[in-house]
Amino acid sequence: MTFLAQPELPADYPPFEALRDRLGFVPAIFPAQSLLPRAIEAQAAIAATFLLGPGELSWSRKEEILVAVAGAHRNSYCVSVHAKLLETLGSPLPEIEALTGGTWDGFPGPRGALLTFTVRLALSPTSIGQPDFERLRSHGLGDEEILEAIQTAALAQFLCTLSTGLGVEDDFDVPPPLRRAMAANPGRPPAASVHAHGTPGPYLRAVDMSPETFPPFAFLKTSFGFVPKIFRAQTLKPESLVAEAQAIRDILLTEDVLTRVQKEYILLVISAANLNTYCVAVHCEMLRGLGVPPDISDQIAVDHRRADLSEADKALLDVTLRLATRPREFGEADGRALRSHGFSDRQILEALIMASLTNFLNTLQMGLGTTPDFRPRRDFLAERADERAERAEPVEDPDAPLVARAREGDAEAFEALVRRHQGLVYRTLVGLTGNAEDAEDGSQAAFVNAFRKIGDFAGSARFSTWLTRIAINEGLERLRRRHPTESLDAAEDEELFRPSLIAPWVDDPERVYAREEMRQIVRQELSRLPIRYRAAVMLRDIEQLSTAEAAAILELPVATLKTRLLRGRLMMREALAPYFAGEGSGGRPA
Repeated sequence: MTFLAQPELPADYPPFEALRDRLGFVPAIFPAQSLLPRAIEAQAAIAATFLLGPGELSWSRKEEILVAVAGAHRNSYCVSVHAKLLETLGSPLPEIEALTGGTWDGFPGPRGALLTFTVRLALSPTSIGQPDFERLRSHGLGDEEILEAIQTAALAQFLCTLSTGLGVEDDFDVPPPLRRAMAANPGRPPAASVHAHGTPGPYLRAVDMSPETFPPFAFLKTSFGFVPKIFRAQTLKPESLVAEAQAIRDILLTEDVLTRVQKEYILLVISAANLNTYCVAVHCEMLRGLGVPPDISDQIAVDHRRADLSEADKALLDVTLRLATRPREFGEADGRALRSHGFSDRQILEALIMASLTNFLNTLQMGLGTTPDFRPRRDFLAERADERAERAEPVEDPDAPLVARAREGDAEAFEALVRRHQGLVYRTLVGLTGNAEDAEDGSQAAFVNAFRKIGDFAGSARFSTWLTRIAINEGLERLRRRHPTESLDAAEDEELFRPSLIAPWVDDPERVYAREEMRQIVRQELSRLPIRYRAAVMLRDIEQLSTAEAAAILELPVATLKTRLLRGRLMMREALAPYFAGEGSGGRPA
């Protein structure tokens, strides 16, 4: 049973009667939401349109998609419901077993192609691109059929997320063959995945419809000031837009349980985790319209725990993010955690529904390939691609031949390494310590340590990365003697730095540093940064190391390195703005 209160609704409650008429029963997922009848009505309308209404795909084909996605998620509740419906519609048990276990290789062309596409869309939406649509069309599938398949996959995402959040018991016993197939399902996208970053969309044709003549668009324009492209891309099936507009009205735009801002936070944090740049851009803009500054929205998207939010809202985002992205970690403890922060059962239920709605919208958008309505402040998919590229096969180390000889005791080879890297080591140390004498002494000590330890150098990173880490350790040891309370590893629970002086300036610290006459100023301000920010700025902006290299040297996760770098740059910008705001026009301070 669900861990939320579940008041009785009348036996003749219209959505329940409609479900009984079409399905023969009322799935438990609906009564479990009886604290919010408006949400039940919105979901029943989507189910009636997406699943049970007339369309290019038969009800059986849509149920196959639902079972295949549920099996890939190993979601027992959704498998129990939709396997039973497939059985009622005449599908044999071996076929249902293949769908549950992800082994539909023998299904005929269009049918198997559609299942492969929709499961990939559900499990790895960032891998979807134009080649997938060309493949589907080569099997004779039209844009209307593909649109219905995308909508069904999005519905499956919604139902899997919500049933996990509610903790409802299976409506029917899952036969042992299906349970074994579900347990054996690899839970990963089928083969032939193509990463789609950079592939232009939208992928399907659409019909031009005007807010003046189409009521759902009139409602969206009134509510948001524009009609988001995610809805314009679905005009081949206008009746689905009626149901989606109702869901937006009855779930997102209401203020009687959670606030609109809290719901936008949920949409934002989950969309960022799903690498959905489109939805992040839209909901950052929505929050801006609700009075939330862009830097707060950005921080929520990057790491809501460090954002300027109440502890209750942080807990709300913790729970909804876990449900949406790590459902197997979700449980009753999450409900207790929210109650401890003062959330009622109605608020918790609406949060679960919002997490499910976000996965629904994210899946729709990734399948449709719509481009952002607003210029994104960040491209989360591109950033993740960059991180993966940086973690890919290591670049060939130009020092490898000299290192190999030095490991065998060749002193001349090591001396060559010293000559090659002494500038890097000195700059690293002078940047950290802010003291030329310490940098000179520390450089000698760093090379002595490197010579002693070179036999331990395994070559898993570049020699320069390994050497820079030794230099940083040497610099930190010298700083500890001077400032025993300062640490590179200090926890970053302080408030996000916000510069008080915002002024335009011509150059960034990297270019300024290259100018001989300005180096002293930059060095002086860099030395005043807390050590953890100083090290990040120095390695990335002064030494021009990649994000991955700098993170490896500092032994930090990439995300933490990026956070420190952002703060360090903001601090440097504020410190240097008086010097460079009017550079070239007498702008230095008197």
